Amino acid sequence: TGFHVSPDLALVELIDPKTGRTVEPGTRGEVVFTPLDSRGTVVLRYRTGDIMEGGMVWDECPHCGRISQRLNGPVSRVTDVRSLNIDKIKGTLVDFNMLEHLLDDQKGIAAWQVELRKHNNDPLEVDEVVLHVTPEGGISKPELERMVMRRFVEATELSPNAMVFHTMAEMRDLLGIGRLLKEEKLVDHRDKPATNLNPELHAV
Repeated sequence: TGFHVSPDLALVELIDPKTGRTVEPGTRGEVVFTPLDSRGTVVLRYRTGDIMEGGMVWDECPHCGRISQRLNGPVSRVTDVRSLNIDKIKGTLVDFNMLEHLLDDQKGIAAWQVELRKHNNDPLEVDEVVLHVTPEGGISKPELERMVMRRFVEATELSPNAMVFHTMAEMRDLLGIGRLLKEEKLVDHRDKPATNLNPELHAV
């Protein structure tokens, strides 16, 4: 039913990420946040980079009955549509927002990250997609790999070049938890050498 906004605590707007103009109610847009009751640093119209696909609505909530701002998901990111050169001939646009929703709902995955890199770290080589995963208990890694690869193809029509399993501690470091403002679920290493943390690599 969406995320309720408290207008006495914060001013939340949705804008067109390209023009910066406020969008109409119910229209897809990027979340812009201005706290009204915070202390310390002043923040005005902070662009979060988060896209609310269902826009902002003002009608009565079907669950609690409140009539106030509600942000309707799913939530995606402004910058998560990338061009991949997978065949050295032409680029292929891949929307990783769709993949994020699928992987978040995938049974057996505790945490994940998609890494883009160049083959052999050579800037003239083709692009590669590496999927980093922390599995949940009760599921085998081969079984999880089959399920995840299938969902990846369903979302992007591409198959990852490799899948790497990590412990939760390693994954927290990869995602930048405690270090970055937002979890880094999509990381692009194509412009710099890529590294692996304790790779348990399964080539595809």
